[in-house]
This record gives sequence, structure tokens and C-alpha cells, in this order.
Amino acid sequence: MEFDEAVARLDALVEQLEREGDQRALSLLQLVDAVHRPALELIAAGQLDHPVARAVLAMYDLAPLDERLEVEEALDEVRPYIHSHGGAVELLGVDEGVVHLRLSGACNGCAGSAMTLRRGIEQVLRDRVGSFREIVAHEPEQPLLQIRDLRRPVFVEALAIDDVPPGGIRAVVVDEVPVLLANVDGDVYAFRNCCPVDGLPLEGGRLTGAVLVCPWHNCAFDARSGERVDDETAPGLAVVPIAVRNGAVQVAVNVA
Repeated sequence: MEFDEAVARLDALVEQLEREGDQRALSLLQLVDAVHRPALELIAAGQLDHPVARAVLAMYDLAPLDERLEVEEALDEVRPYIHSHGGAVELLGVDEGVVHLRLSGACNGCAGSAMTLRRGIEQVLRDRVGSFREIVAHEPEQPLLQIRDLRRPVFVEALAIDDVPPGGIRAVVVDEVPVLLANVDGDVYAFRNCCPVDGLPLEGGRLTGAVLVCPWHNCAFDARSGERVDDETAPGLAVVPIAVRNGAVQVAVNVA
């Protein structure tokens, strides 16, 4: 619709509402004016970075995206997964889609850290950040030996990667710890094989896409992060660090 036509139709609509005395519609127009007027004044004054101006511009997809904020919000989704590996991730900067990160804790130097980057962080960045190109990982500022009371993952072979086909789940016991493996689009993830509701095993459940459904309670979990997807306030699955070497899936139950 052309600008002049839109203005004429709006004027006609306002006149009609005034004649009919539709107070709700008139209140709506007043609220729209209350939102837009201060924003337009700020934009006219060149204060495009003011929160009010940015809010209105964002309504029409006119505000430039804050790459760093987008990346931080995406990382917040995957941080529980990183923490479950005994590690942490810090955003150092974003430069034209290149995300600079620092992994610390047990993630640094462990066999699963590259997989953690590729599967957890890279996937969520690709899903959430349109300008994302690649990750550049930086070394921690302090040597790992200075980190006290930190358990390093000890990876133990669980089974062959071919034993967990895409879309499938498989239960194993490693060092007397029940583990559930799930293959989501060719990537394998591992969790403690017990529903957080009452500890019952999950291998009788179903995996649909990236959602794992408990066979006992129908509670649903993200099969990549372990987070509960049908109830954000409920506890999720305990993630087990995982690595794939020479066609074999290895898990570190000592830190899970």
C-alpha cells in the first residue's frame, strides 16, 4: 500500500471511530501515538541508539542487530551443557560473524572440547545468529594446572558409533554407571540413564528429531543439552561428556 493511500485510509478510519465512539479503538490509537511519538522525536534528533528509538525501529526490523548481544543470548542456551562438562565459555568478541571464545575449566585440553564446540556451541550459533560464520577458540589466561579441585574427564569406550544409528537411542553401562546415548542427525549425545522425576531408565522412550520423550511420564527433553522442553522449571537430564575416536564412542562418567 502506498504512503498517501495509507494516510488517507487512516484519517478516514479515525473519523469513523470518533463518530461511532469506539473508545477501545481510540485508546489503541492513543497508545500507538504514545509509543511512536517519543521514538520519532529521538530518531529525528539523530539519537538512534536511544533504547526507545531502537525499540520502535526493531518493531519494523530497521534497527541494526547487535551481534554480540545475539551471540551472548545464544550462548546462554548452551552454557548448561558446557558446565555439565566441568567447563565454562567466555565470549571475547564478534567480528563480522567470527565468534571469538575462550573455553576454560575441564573443557580446555580435554578430548571432548572440540566436540563440545562443534556440537553444542556451533549448532546454537548457526540456529540463532544469522551472521555467524565460524568459531575461533582462544586459550585460557591461566594455565590449567592452576585450577584447583577440578576433576578432569576420564573417557572410557562405551560402544561403536555404528551401534547408535541416527534417530536411535542406546543404553549402556560404563564403570557401573547407566548411560543413555542418543543420535541426533548423526551427532551422538550422552546422559545419565535415569528420568529426573524418579530415576527410572529412559531406553524405552522415543527420540523424535532432537526431543527425547520419557517412556514413563511422557516428559520431554532436548536430546542435545538434556534440558526439559515441556516444562522449563523442571530438572533436566544429567549430561555425560562424550568424545568419538576411531569410530568408537567414549564417555566420561567420572564427571557426570
